[in-house]
Order: sequence, then structure tokens, then C-alpha cells
Amino acid sequence: MKEYVSSEWIKHKRTFAIKLVILAPVITLLMNVFAPMWYQQNSFNWWYVLLFPGFLTLLCTMCEQRDGGKLKYRSLIPLPIKLKNAWIAKAIVILILDIIANFIFLGLNMLGGIAVYFIYEIPISISLFQAAAGIFCIIVASMWEIPICLWLSKKIGAFATVVINAGIGSALGVIFANTKYWIFCPYSWMPRLMVPTIGILPNGVPVSEEAGNLPVSLVMVILALLLSVILFSALIRLGAKGFSRQEVR
Repeated sequence: MKEYVSSEWIKHKRTFAIKLVILAPVITLLMNVFAPMWYQQNSFNWWYVLLFPGFLTLLCTMCEQRDGGKLKYRSLIPLPIKLKNAWIAKAIVILILDIIANFIFLGLNMLGGIAVYFIYEIPISISLFQAAAGIFCIIVASMWEIPICLWLSKKIGAFATVVINAGIGSALGVIFANTKYWIFCPYSWMPRLMVPTIGILPNGVPVSEEAGNLPVSLVMVILALLLSVILFSALIRLGAKGFSRQEVR
């Protein structure tokens, strides 16, 4: 599997996919420079509600279209390789790039909070521990989307995948995250877990007595993360099994 992952990684060197890993978190942070009072909270909210879902979806479609666009996998299928492993390698590389982008966002968010403190004397509102916990939840709670986006990109194309996953999916996530049924909607796992980790409600308002609270027990946090890992594993195996039957068209 290591060889497959290395090969997939090389395909995307010096491509826009790699640049997007840096651009997405940087753009998110720059969008909030004129609101220093809520800089960290707003940055996180923009990231996990809008920018990150769009980034992850685009990343998946670009990685899938690299072989499956105009080439229709003609350069891959004839090779003496296991197609199942090639599909899994795509998901692994996307997950690695996903982790890198989130850690870039984490670093810039904390640096931005420090800068706001020294310039405007506004206290840091999200600690490093909170931010790290939030980023961990974002990565794990959204990893199930990777095999979904890969499969959708292959079946219906990049544009429709972005509309469904980043558009409709994100909207459903925010809606269900405000209900007691949030655990039944995978898209709501990420925004709901931001409540206990970084203290931000799904609508972007900080948790407070006035704004209200959406309690999430430690058991439910662990359950949501565990379900995401299980779903990721199941979906990637199903996708790999279907891809292994791929034929040159």
C-alpha cells in the first residue's frame, strides 16, 4: 500500500490541489481580519461551516478527476496493479492533505489570536487546547465524506458533487445540528461537536446563557467520532470493491 500512496502523492505534486491546501485556510483567516473582537470564533465558524466543506469536496474531485477526467482511467486500468489499492490510496492521500490543511488553519488561527491580543488588547478567546480539540473533531467527524465525494465525482462529475456535498450537505448539517436528532445526520456531526470543544453554536454564536447551549456529552462525542471512522472504512471498502471492477471505456 505504501507504493500506491507514494504514487498517488506524486501525481498531485505541483498541482492546484496542493496549493489549495494552503489557500483555503489562509483565505478563511483573511476573511475575518476586520472583525478582531470575534476573530478566532468567526474564523472557526467560517472554516467548518463553509470553507472546509468546499475545500474537502474540491480536493476529492480534483484527485479523482486526475485519473478519471478525460482519461477515464485508461492510464491506470491497464497497469499490473490492484485497482482496489489504487482507490484506497486516493482516499489516504486526500486524508493526509486534509490533515495538513487543518493544521495550517490551527496555526494561523492561534497566531491571529495572539496578534489581535497584542494589537487590540483583546484576550485570546479560544485556547490552544480547545482549538486542537476542535481541529481533531473536524478531521475525524468529516473523514467519511472523502469516499462519498470520490464516488460522486466519478459518477456525476465535479460540479454536481460540490453542489450536493458542500452545498446541500452543509446546509443539512447546520439545520440538524440544532436538533436532538443530530447524531442521525452525519453532516451535523462536525458543527455539533464544535459546541463542547470550542464553545461555538452551529449558527456561529458563542455559547452563553443568553444564546443558549446545546449539550453534548463525552459519550456522544466519542460515538459521533467512532461512527465517522466506521462509515469511512465501510464506504472506502465499498468504493474500492466497485472500482476494482472498472473497465476501460
